Amino acid sequence: MELIVTMACAGIVALVAFGVWKGMHGDYVRLQRDYQTSTGQLLQDLIQTKNRVVVNPDPATIDKRF
Repeated sequence: MELIVTMACAGIVALVAFGVWKGMHGDYVRLQRDYQTSTGQLLQDLIQTKNRVVVNPDPATIDKRF
């Protein structure tokens, strides 16, 4: 009888723990997706900025541009 009660308690604890883990895992997946999206957007912005910068600027015009 004690073993049945112990197993029932262990099952309840396991179900609660699994529910908490599942919720935390879902949050982690969402945060990871958001991080990848924002990092990809940042990289695209950096590539566009790099493409707008002149590779070998004329020294006479540097002061005018900056």
